[in-house]
Amino acid sequence: MSTGRRSEILRALVEATQDNAAHGVIMHQAIAAHFGLGPTDLKCLNLARHETELTAGRLAELTGLSTSAVTALLDRLERGGFVERHRDTADRRKVLVRSTGRHEAVLTEIFGRVATAFASVADAYDDDQLELITGFVLRLNERAREFIPTLVQDLGS
Repeated sequence: MSTGRRSEILRALVEATQDNAAHGVIMHQAIAAHFGLGPTDLKCLNLARHETELTAGRLAELTGLSTSAVTALLDRLERGGFVERHRDTADRRKVLVRSTGRHEAVLTEIFGRVATAFASVADAYDDDQLELITGFVLRLNERAREFIPTLVQDLGS
C-alpha cells in the first residue's frame, strides 16, 4: 500500500472512530440519564461486568479514576439500586461490589434495541471480514486499557 493512500485511510479511520465515539457518548448519556446516572457511571458498570470479585480499588484500576471518584460513583450506583457492597467473607477488610440485578431487564431491553439497530451493518460483511474487524477492535480495546491510566495520570484527573 502506498504511503499516501495509507495516510488517507488512517486519517479516515481516525475520523470515523472519533465520530463513532461521539455518537456512543451521546447514546450512553441518554441511557444513563434515563436511570438518573451519568455516562461514566453507566460505562463503569459495563467495564465491571466481567469482574467476579469487584472492589472499589479494582474499579479504580479499570477506569483510571481516583479512589475518591470511584467511591462517589459507587455511592450513586448504590443509591440507584444498581449495586450493593458486601464484606468479603474470607477477608473482612475487603468490600466487594455486586450487581443487584434490579435494572438488568431494562438494560438488556435497551441494549437489545441498540444491537438490533446496528445488526444490519454487520449483515453487509462476511464472517472473515467480521473476524478481522473484531480483532482490530479487540486490539484497540487492549491498547485503551493500557493507555488510559497513563493519560488520566498525565492529565491530573
